[in-house]
Amino acid sequence: MVRWIAFDDETAEAVIGRFKRGAAEIREGEQPLEAALRYGRPSLLILPATTAGRVLLVSVEPKSRDTSGTITPQATSKTQPQAPLRYQAGGFLGLTDEPVFEEEPPAPPKKKSRIVGF
Repeated sequence: MVRWIAFDDETAEAVIGRFKRGAAEIREGEQPLEAALRYGRPSLLILPATTAGRVLLVSVEPKSRDTSGTITPQATSKTQPQAPLRYQAGGFLGLTDEPVFEEEPPAPPKKKSRIVGF
């Protein structure tokens, strides 16, 4: 569920008028970035840009603390980092790119055991 927090009345009215669902919580006198950092959960800030008609999008993700007190980034993926994918030119005149996959090394040959009869 989306939780809208506005820091002025004009923005709150714009959010409610645009999305027509729910309400925007208004927090006057507080800085948006400081509030997002204190919130402790992933947040997305939409801030005004210096160019008219543009906005700045800021994604804030909190860090987790381990038992030693040091701060470590939260894991975003449970898989190991994969090798970068490479591309090779192919097709007519090399105009299309095709992914290049690493080939697995062949399995070592099995030892043949001899059965000697008595």
